[in-house]
Amino acid sequence: MWRRLIRSRGFVLLIFAVIFSFGILGQVDTRMHIGGSDWDLDSLIYINVDDYILEELVSQDTVNVQVDQEQTLEPPSKMHAQVSLDEVAEVTSKASTEAPVEVALLEAADSAEETVSRVEATVPVAEPPQVEEKKEEKAAIFVHKVHSGETLWDIAAAYGVTINTILSANELRNPNYLSIGQELQIPSVNGVLHQVASGESLWEISERYDVSMEEITRVNQISDPNRIQPNTKLVIPGATQLRPRDVLLVNGQLQKAFDWPVRGRISSTFGPRWGRMHNGLDIAVATGTQVKAAADGRVTFAGWNGGYGILVIIDHGNGIETRYAHNSRLNVKVGQRVTRGETVAYSGNTGVSTGPHVHFEIRYRNNPVNPQTYLK
Repeated sequence: MWRRLIRSRGFVLLIFAVIFSFGILGQVDTRMHIGGSDWDLDSLIYINVDDYILEELVSQDTVNVQVDQEQTLEPPSKMHAQVSLDEVAEVTSKASTEAPVEVALLEAADSAEETVSRVEATVPVAEPPQVEEKKEEKAAIFVHKVHSGETLWDIAAAYGVTINTILSANELRNPNYLSIGQELQIPSVNGVLHQVASGESLWEISERYDVSMEEITRVNQISDPNRIQPNTKLVIPGATQLRPRDVLLVNGQLQKAFDWPVRGRISSTFGPRWGRMHNGLDIAVATGTQVKAAADGRVTFAGWNGGYGILVIIDHGNGIETRYAHNSRLNVKVGQRVTRGETVAYSGNTGVSTGPHVHFEIRYRNNPVNPQTYLK
């Protein structure tokens, strides 16, 4: 009887165990979707990547997600992706420490199935700093006092300019000779330091140095290029040699500031000659010799003029003019601006002349004066 009972109870327990085991396996199968004997440990957990990461970020308060209050965005559809715990930890670590929200979410989505929607959040970007436009500074002129043992090379290197810049700015003839305590004017840019002469225009300075008016105006920050005051010191950028304008007139008196038009033997001086007044200086030269302007000015006459033969007249301003007569041919025309030393004609024997020579005159307020008194 007991054997029958045990057998019957064992049979019941066996049946109960079978039924119970099917129930558990059914739940496990239902929850874990176990579909066969191939077990995938990475697929044992379901995680909503979007909710997990956003909750983690909000709890750590590392970023602020800007939400447009004027627009109502529908939340993304809750779609599940199968990822491993290691991937979740890696993505969460990146999101909370290094990458902004957008990068963290995109990395999580890339590791999930292609059907998972991407939620992109932008982190506010600070506006770039406002950089004020740097105004170009006016060229400065420094005054350097020479110390014991200093050379011109040392001084030039200290100020970042060339030796020629210092030489021209101070009219130094010997660069190897400096005296202790000597004051040197040093422009802040390479060039020469030009002092504006009375009646000198910026256009005239520009032409003489072959530097544009715009460049001189910019470097010196000249407000009105048409009005520059005498004795103003201007930095002429890029110039290597000082070319000052010799002042021809001071307080109504002509100065010894004219260049010789040609070099040669004086065949006839200024003054009475053959019973009449000889208004110029005759300089004997061979035909074809270059005749050069004695000073800067503007050509007011160029052509044949009676006893003068082929004549050139240059107006130097302030009632001053020079005349060059008996030329063989011209090299300028009326209205042309010329600079000191520029060839205006070629010598000859035209007009009333006894041989090849240059007849040179200087006139002030149309009155002839002795050229030898004012030639340098």
